[in-house]
Amino acid sequence: MGRSKGRPVFRQHTQARPSQASAIALKLGQALDLHRREQLAQAVSLYREILEQAPDHFDALHLLGVAESQAGRHEHAAQSIAQALKVSPGSALAHSNLGNTLLALARPGEALASYDRALAIEPRNADAWNNRGSALLDLGRTEDALASFDRALAVRPDYAEALYNRGNALLGLKRIEEALASYDRSLAIRPEFAEALMNRGGVLQALSRPADALASFDRALAIHPGYAQAHYNRGNALMYLYQYELAFASYDRAVAIKPDHADALCGRGLALMNLMRQEEALASLERALALKPKFPEALLNRGNTLQALQRYEEALESFDKALQIKPDYTDALANRANLLLNMQRYEEAVVSCERALAIDPAHAIAQSNRICFLDFVAGLGVAEHQAARRSWYRALAKDLWTGVAPHPKDPDPQRRLVVGYVSADFGQHSAAACFGPVLKLHDRSNFEVVCYSGVLREDDRTREFRQLASKWRTTLGLSDDALADQVRADGIDILVDLSGHTAGNRLLAFARKPAPIQVTAWGSGTGTGLPVIDYLFSDPVAIPAAVRPLFAETVYDLPCLITFEAPAYAPPVAQLPARSSGCVTFGCLNRFSKVSPAVLALWARIIRAVPGSRLLLKDRALNDVAVQARIEQALAQHGIGAERIELRGGSCHQEHLATYGEVDIALDPFPLNGGISTWESLWMGVPVVAKLGNSVPSRISGAILHAIGLSDWAAGDDEHYVALAIRQAGDLGALAQLRRESRTRIAASEAGKPERYTRAVEQAYRNMWLRRATVRRSG
Repeated sequence: MGRSKGRPVFRQHTQARPSQASAIALKLGQALDLHRREQLAQAVSLYREILEQAPDHFDALHLLGVAESQAGRHEHAAQSIAQALKVSPGSALAHSNLGNTLLALARPGEALASYDRALAIEPRNADAWNNRGSALLDLGRTEDALASFDRALAVRPDYAEALYNRGNALLGLKRIEEALASYDRSLAIRPEFAEALMNRGGVLQALSRPADALASFDRALAIHPGYAQAHYNRGNALMYLYQYELAFASYDRAVAIKPDHADALCGRGLALMNLMRQEEALASLERALALKPKFPEALLNRGNTLQALQRYEEALESFDKALQIKPDYTDALANRANLLLNMQRYEEAVVSCERALAIDPAHAIAQSNRICFLDFVAGLGVAEHQAARRSWYRALAKDLWTGVAPHPKDPDPQRRLVVGYVSADFGQHSAAACFGPVLKLHDRSNFEVVCYSGVLREDDRTREFRQLASKWRTTLGLSDDALADQVRADGIDILVDLSGHTAGNRLLAFARKPAPIQVTAWGSGTGTGLPVIDYLFSDPVAIPAAVRPLFAETVYDLPCLITFEAPAYAPPVAQLPARSSGCVTFGCLNRFSKVSPAVLALWARIIRAVPGSRLLLKDRALNDVAVQARIEQALAQHGIGAERIELRGGSCHQEHLATYGEVDIALDPFPLNGGISTWESLWMGVPVVAKLGNSVPSRISGAILHAIGLSDWAAGDDEHYVALAIRQAGDLGALAQLRRESRTRIAASEAGKPERYTRAVEQAYRNMWLRRATVRRSG
């Protein structure tokens, strides 16, 4: 943030002059008039003419220095003012102006000495106190700078520039609210103060008030349309408001005004990345780095862009370069961890998160990412997973609930209940397939549905969810406090988290306990660690009774922890492909980041043991030929040739589902199982071989299989998993029958019939409300 100096003062020094000085005095008057009208070149010329006649003329030397400084020739200015002070050392004004020039030359220590000499002569010189404060800020002496600005204001209370600089000092001391008040006082005196408006916007952004910040930047730009930094800051505010197109336009304008604005080029790249224009984003970030090679933020965004382009090795190199420059860069560590997860280097991903948390235990993304990444690490169980959630709670959420009763309504157990659902996945997302049926099939006579959406890019599915809600609230750009206040204002009886610790979650709003009853369900299903979330929807297979005391929430059993509603465009079940192909095809259509090298090795054992069998893998990650090569190499090491492997990339969902028509048996990954992908496989007639682990994520497929009467397809360990797959592959008749009966089996179950499942959910809500009413009456 810039500082503001006092305006130049053109005050003549009264000194004795020889009688022949009248001509010089006239010329000096003409020079001063030109100087005041900012005709600097002509004024400088006249000052020099005077000095040719009178080399020791104080006013000409001093004012020449002031004019040179205003023209940006600070070295010449310093020499001229220093010469003037040799003529008249007692001029406070000249000492002060020399300080200004030295400050412009980035010599704050010498500038401070000049201001102190000025103030020793003239203690009530407000300009000198103000500019002295600026020198102290440059020296990192922020408390002393604040005291200096206060001295300036004691002399001149309406000094807008000093109030602005005082705001900068308070900001440096992290006294944010006071900084805002100081900027506001400055603007009350000088409403057209563009720099104060810009810094005020920065403070509002720091206070999580991006809309107000945007208004402040817009006011600054109305005064000074060519203010590149204000366009850049405006772009930042728009990014916080998730208005990526407008943010891109602001950054673009900043770059048009100032082509070497590396920060704006970096922001422009980030906006383009969020607009899914990855190649353009990368080009903008490369331009920023060409201007500023040691730019960790640009390297971070470059790494994120390369990751989106699936250029993983280059992305890792970019994150590592950022960390070489800034070893404590927690965002780079957290994003690097996400990349390592996609590279299936699970333990390294967790370590990267833990490095970030060692630096900043309250880093929300690193805390939640660590929780999610532990799902991928073999050998960990419920105890370790819930310990990570407790760590998150202690670092970020334990002091957010004051204990104030959040809802004054009478807890009548029979009245219509208002249920609020909070998610960033109200769109084309696998999580929406879990909770979508419930929202669609709610009994509206007994339940009012309110949706709190953090969706970044709305689609047709989002519009469907809008139609299902009696109230639709967009949460983008809304602080956790503001979201909690909105929930209270909407009179929510039961607030349901649909994200857990996945991206876009609003658990810190839940931590403020804005609703009388809070539930976490479906989107993650593994618990939050928040004691103020009362219930966790699950089932006895996913969370056995023995481990339930480890959860912060009370586990409430449904027919299954997730349900499923098949899309209308799902193809019909195909005939068993082995009957026509003459070989058994095993397949996995899950997200490939779930498939560890250990899982691939186990699958290779199955393929080797079943003569002529093949393995079909499909996921968007397999669009990358480098990923394909790694898979083929890994399987080759286990004796599986490329001719027995088929690797396919991403496709539309209908085509994805149709691919099951080529698969006889699905192989479930572990320790992080499929969820919706398991339901999809079963709906398409393909049974799933699963392995029951000792954590919730490793028991999801087992829970689904149990819910539809196929518990015998869930193995207890690796050996059982391999033997089960081999045995099932040997009975084509049984596979064909399972295929024919699959949809009937699902529709007959409580878990796979969405109408029945929704009634179970509604009964759960009613029981929770009744239990609360009973407790309140007994209390």
